[in-house]
Amino acid sequence: MNSGFLISKRKTYELLALLVFNIITYLLWNSFKFNTLFSFGFIWNWVASQEKDIMISNPRRYRFSTLKFVFGFQNLVLKYTEKFPFILKFIVKILPAGLFWLFIIFLNDSEMPWWSVFLGSLCAELMQFDSLFKKEKLDQTS
Repeated sequence: MNSGFLISKRKTYELLALLVFNIITYLLWNSFKFNTLFSFGFIWNWVASQEKDIMISNPRRYRFSTLKFVFGFQNLVLKYTEKFPFILKFIVKILPAGLFWLFIIFLNDSEMPWWSVFLGSLCAELMQFDSLFKKEKLDQTS
């Protein structure tokens, strides 16, 4: 019996941090548009960081889903950064969510704070910074 995928305690804390970030950003900018796009950026990078866990545990279930699109687009943008220094890889990881939502906002001709997606992505990546550093270290030793 497959109960789906369960997220780790750390990933749960990262989602709780999103709630805290949303409260803080709402108090600072007083805008639901900002909060929504900030959350989109944060969730995009949060989900992209779990690609292997999700696709290994349920490969058939997510074959034609939005998750598959997120993984594919993220990997397409990051494919050419393998030999970049660590800090440039880190910066480039912020771009895919922002580029996607910037394109959607442009198509809809909306007056929304497009830059908030980039801030959400940045926050998600900063939450995972220490684990990214550990992965980078492990890759260099093997």
